[in-house]
Amino acid sequence: MINPTNLIKHIDPNKKIYIGFSGGADSTALLYLFADLRHSHSIQLEAIHVDHNLSPDNNTWESHCEKICNKLDIILHIKSVDVEVDGDGLESAARKARYKAFSDILKEGEQLLLGHHANDVAETILIRMFRGTGIDGLEGPALTRSVGKGVLIRPLLDLTKTELLEYLKNNEISFIEDSSNFESNQDRNFIRNDVIPLIEERWKNISSRIQATSEIIRDRNKSYSFLLNKSFNHLIKNEIPVQDLKKVDGEILIDILRASIREQKISLPNKKITKEIIKTFILSRPGPRSEVSWSRDDQDLPGGRIIYRDGCIVILKK
Repeated sequence: MINPTNLIKHIDPNKKIYIGFSGGADSTALLYLFADLRHSHSIQLEAIHVDHNLSPDNNTWESHCEKICNKLDIILHIKSVDVEVDGDGLESAARKARYKAFSDILKEGEQLLLGHHANDVAETILIRMFRGTGIDGLEGPALTRSVGKGVLIRPLLDLTKTELLEYLKNNEISFIEDSSNFESNQDRNFIRNDVIPLIEERWKNISSRIQATSEIIRDRNKSYSFLLNKSFNHLIKNEIPVQDLKKVDGEILIDILRASIREQKISLPNKKITKEIIKTFILSRPGPRSEVSWSRDDQDLPGGRIIYRDGCIVILKK
């Protein structure tokens, strides 16, 4: 049984709230839950539907979302986007276009709520593990982060897909079924449709277990970051003297670099790129043309680049 009041603890009811509303099960449950909370907590609630122009059913989905929002007396913003596929693939390109649409709407301090849940955490962590993620990647999607001038919040992370579907069924709430979600050609769909059901045959509630583990890892990472900053705060910044970095042991050096990159709100480079950074700026003699860059991968943050200037490595957004 979902307790709607538990969803409000990370929300500022005094700032406008937008629901990212696709019309699917997750965002529909989120919309209805906050529609119930709207009056008791004096919430200013609106919704955003992003049309990616990738499906022949786009117009049907848009009409469905308009019908639901009209029924609930919620203002709906519809944003049509062009998805430009780059080296990271269709899924990443669609996500980039979607977040750009969100950023264009949100004003200072406004909140965007998304319907990601425990199953999404499990899928994300498994994808990252199969791609060879570091310890930071095992944290899964963040509960809150910035998006444009506003704040993105995922209030359903403690809930499973089963709980959300039960809520929709018990309240006789309709939602859209996107047939492409059942096609396993995309990595996330393959994990959702094939891998997790197979694991569930032996270990029940695997998504909740993985989500719980991600919280433990997140807490440990926070503790380690606190200790690292306490010892090396003078090196964790966007311009770091190379000679000072050369005095630090290898593994700590990597963590200092990653902490400095994270401080600039830039996505962390993978292991291969990290080795290239060490080789270019620490093990070699860097010059004015020395540079290493990386893309955003599947993370919530922009890519980055490192250059050499006046004896320092300088961390910049890509």
